[in-house]
Amino acid sequence: MATRSPERILIHAPYGRDGAVIAQVLERAGIVSEVCPSVPGLCEELSSDAGAVIIADEALRSSNVEELGRILNSQESWSDLPVIVLTAKGDPTDWTRHRFRSLKPLGNVILLERPLRTETAISASETALRARRRQYEVRNLLKSLQEANAELTATNQELEEFAYAASHDLQEPLRMVNIYTQMIIGQAMSGLDSETRKCATFVQRGVKRMETLLHDLLRFSRVVHSESPCATDQCLDDAFRESLTILRTRIEESGASITNRGLPRVLCDQAQFSQVFENLLSNALKYRKADRQPRIVLFSEKRGNHWMIGVKDNGIGFEQKYAEKIFGLFKRLHRDEYPGTGIGLAICKRIVERQGGKIWVESEPDRGSTFYFTVPEPEAH
Repeated sequence: MATRSPERILIHAPYGRDGAVIAQVLERAGIVSEVCPSVPGLCEELSSDAGAVIIADEALRSSNVEELGRILNSQESWSDLPVIVLTAKGDPTDWTRHRFRSLKPLGNVILLERPLRTETAISASETALRARRRQYEVRNLLKSLQEANAELTATNQELEEFAYAASHDLQEPLRMVNIYTQMIIGQAMSGLDSETRKCATFVQRGVKRMETLLHDLLRFSRVVHSESPCATDQCLDDAFRESLTILRTRIEESGASITNRGLPRVLCDQAQFSQVFENLLSNALKYRKADRQPRIVLFSEKRGNHWMIGVKDNGIGFEQKYAEKIFGLFKRLHRDEYPGTGIGLAICKRIVERQGGKIWVESEPDRGSTFYFTVPEPEAH
């Protein structure tokens, strides 16, 4: 019995000794082959790996072509099994042309005219096997990528669950640290020297920053762990107005001018997109020029089955090379000059992408920034 090698060539030639002769020729060339007595038998062997198929054209009756085509068309995406068809010698007739057209369902077909020379049979078989090896390499690469992706997904999920648990569970002990630190400092402040008072101030600032960091991390974790967003037909103006209510005090203190040129109806979760507007407007208010009144403009543009929303400001801006970095978790370009944890834009990115859109930014130093994001229109789903 022939070795069941994944590179074996399956042979079916129903008349004469063609099958046995080809098998002998290939064996002498070091190529593993197996003669199949029928097309159904050949199709059964294809359930195991094979390097190629050699089949005589007289075996390709309509029913056989249909059966073989069904097997080959059910191959995985990486697979395109070579099929070598042995044709009759002579000029093609209407019948042979019809038969060759019927081979299209077989996919990767190579035609060899008989009588078949030994060198031609070996060369065609080796060429088919080389192509098949490359397909196996693609299969193995895809398998490795799938396994790596599964491991990465599991690791990310564990990290997200840890971040949620840590940010939630640390809230209470940190609150207690903050309360008792303030009590101790308040009672002892009058008897402290200037250096100790400075240290006490640093403690208070550190606790306050940790509270802010945990609060923002918990906000991000809630977005990650929330169920798939409830996308309904909403007007983004409603989400925008919610964000204005939350930021009202900061807007009034900064004297910001905010212009809404019209926001469309889209498929979105209103509560989550209120967070998107809140974070984008908050950034525009935070990263403003000290000598410049903040001016923020919102606009929209139809893009296929999505709407593109823009939020443009006249703030400090930044170099475009950092445009990808700022959407990462805890990524901040201005660590000391401006407060913050670097989580707001990561939240925006997660919300927009979960809704089927994308978010990006265009900016120049001292010339402001424009944040863009896309949202599906109601008719798109």
